[in-house]
Amino acid sequence: MPKTSLIIPTLDRQKITFDTLVYLNNQTIKDFEVIVIDQTKSVSKDLENFSFSNGITKYKYFNIDKVGLPNARNVGAQHAVSKILIFLDDDCIPENKLIESYINIFNKQDPKVWCIGGRVIEKGSSIMRQSDKILGGWVTWYGKTLKNFDSNETGLCQWAPGGNFAVKAEKFSAVGGFDENYLGNAILEDGDFGFNIINQGGRVMYSPKPVMEHLRAQLGGTRKESASKGMFYRAHNTIYFLRKHKMRLRIFPALWYLLGVAVKDLIQGKHGFTAIFWTKIGFIKGFFTKPQ
Repeated sequence: MPKTSLIIPTLDRQKITFDTLVYLNNQTIKDFEVIVIDQTKSVSKDLENFSFSNGITKYKYFNIDKVGLPNARNVGAQHAVSKILIFLDDDCIPENKLIESYINIFNKQDPKVWCIGGRVIEKGSSIMRQSDKILGGWVTWYGKTLKNFDSNETGLCQWAPGGNFAVKAEKFSAVGGFDENYLGNAILEDGDFGFNIINQGGRVMYSPKPVMEHLRAQLGGTRKESASKGMFYRAHNTIYFLRKHKMRLRIFPALWYLLGVAVKDLIQGKHGFTAIFWTKIGFIKGFFTKPQ
């Protein structure tokens, strides 16, 4: 059995995903499997026929019809055979000891640590280090995510970065995987996953040792969605998250926060008035989506 199963969901980024696979050839540990879940409409022969040069690392490729990050991660986990699942974004450069680091941390940590989030470096951007006062991922009282995944410290947190984290396979199944009600760019799907772990007695931890550089590809993925669609997804997912986790008193402040974001973006010219309309529609749908 491979020591870990590394799962990479992708959408309209087949060439970029291929490059990420090539980088994985450099891992210090070779006994792992890679599972690519491709949501692109056409099958990539390059991805389908890919093989690792070391002759040890196993590889699986699946092209699926249903588009959605939570679903793609769940499908990948269904095909995994290892006791540790590692999830990576498709547009990244994994540091050579990423897999080795995750294995070592799980071997040394308290058994109650079910999920570990790694370091995410984005050159020229502070998006992964929004505050030095926290470690890892947190959710504010009004439903906004706050994160610091670019710190040298180690500590517990509420959620791990979706593009670089590992979880015990049995615990992934125990919490039901990812909730597929999170739409579009799936904002808060990783927060929801972390909350589910904590609610069942597990812990989520941030560690700076498993490192990857996020390239933040401008093509493909969920970034091809319009700004209006993005605001719809943000509004829906935030309201749904607060309802699901019984934070109903936080919904009203969240509504004002999200409308404020939409108006601010309108003033800055990032989108038109339709984004405010779609934000309101997202609110309504978020209120009526039945929690999974």
